[in-house]
Amino acid sequence: MPDKPRQAVILIHGIGEQRPMETLRGFVNAILPPRGMDTSYYSKPDLLANNFDLRRLASAGGRNARTDFYEFYWAHLMPTAAWDRLVSWFWSLMRHTWSNVPSEMRGLWIWSWVATLFIFGAGAVQAIRFLAGYPIAADWAGNLPWIFIALGALISTILRAYVGDAAIYLSPSPRNIEARQKIREAGMALLERIATTQDYDRIIIVGHSLGSVIGYDILTFSWQRHSIAVRERLCDQWRKGEFPGNKIETTIKQAETLAKNISDEQEHKPQQISPRAAEWQASAREIHAEQKARGDGWLVTDFITLGSPLAHGSMLLAKGLDDFKCRMQERELPRCPPAGEQNGKFSFDHRDVDNQDRPQHATVLHDAAVFAATTWTNLYFPSRHLLIGDFIGGPVSPLFGPGVLDVPVKTHTWGGWLAHTHYWRYHPNDTDKATAPIARLKEALDLNRRKYPPTQKP
Repeated sequence: MPDKPRQAVILIHGIGEQRPMETLRGFVNAILPPRGMDTSYYSKPDLLANNFDLRRLASAGGRNARTDFYEFYWAHLMPTAAWDRLVSWFWSLMRHTWSNVPSEMRGLWIWSWVATLFIFGAGAVQAIRFLAGYPIAADWAGNLPWIFIALGALISTILRAYVGDAAIYLSPSPRNIEARQKIREAGMALLERIATTQDYDRIIIVGHSLGSVIGYDILTFSWQRHSIAVRERLCDQWRKGEFPGNKIETTIKQAETLAKNISDEQEHKPQQISPRAAEWQASAREIHAEQKARGDGWLVTDFITLGSPLAHGSMLLAKGLDDFKCRMQERELPRCPPAGEQNGKFSFDHRDVDNQDRPQHATVLHDAAVFAATTWTNLYFPSRHLLIGDFIGGPVSPLFGPGVLDVPVKTHTWGGWLAHTHYWRYHPNDTDKATAPIARLKEALDLNRRKYPPTQKP
């Protein structure tokens, strides 16, 4: 374990034909801009990624905590979507009833239906003309076939290269399972390798666009493995005559009370962003600190999402809002703060015996309580008329719980139009720290945070 604090940031890129390191370099250049003639970071070998095209970008040091930036690159694991997969996913979204379509997506949903009906209508007209003996296409269309060919090729390339990634990852149909499994396994393996080096006191996961959904899944499944390992480790300690303290019990009880209070408040205002998310984050940091002091080994302190489609999770991850809430209450989809059991608790008393058959117990978090120890901050550009801001992202707390800190930002880049890829793009007029995306991103990363204890070796 190094003497100075050291932390790792894992960046997960979004959809499209991403090139290795391109996203990470742009991100780090925004977070650690050059200091005059001096470099702010070094490119070093990444021995943990199992990919020779990837590098680790290490901050140049100084008085602040040392930070290593990693990229979880998954584009090579995603097959190019065939048209039938795109159509299948598109139709599954279109079949949602009006009440199950999020309000911010209803405009796009309506226009999609208009376009679909127009295409089917035009096809029907041409079919009737053909059966009646007329030319299939009108004369003006027949004179410009190259326009339609070029336009069709462009649309096909864009849809298959970009939308296709979402269609495959967000649709658990049999043909998509293998790709989803490979991506999740690779992300979990990278997180585990970084954690087991024992070089870091803290890990931050940042997900952009579809990368935020992948990050959410990685955290979900990694925490499930971790929670099992925690219980096994406690039993081993008791059988060896070791008795770690249970100070965390009081902190968890206080957090459970807070979680109930802010969740009850959200029930009365389900569509509003919670004003108490920062309060929950402080509570989660206390749990994380005491969990590490007990030797539990979970290092992920922060989950940061940028332009996240999780804002539309009831449509993308479930059959509708009722189905989404059911899956969350059943603990299939982790909530922030975590969903409690019938007693309202997201912890339980783990019991066993020690080396002298004496009963022992300790308070542990259940297998969907990842956001009791990891904070969640979500940055988004508010959207208007689909083209202004970022309609792919949006506030996440109305769906995933009042513990998510939603941060609206705005940018002068492109006048705020089509802002989905501008979360770390510099613009000289973005000077208001309350709304500037890079300033709020740095605040969420909080790379100078010193209030986290060193990791205890098992």
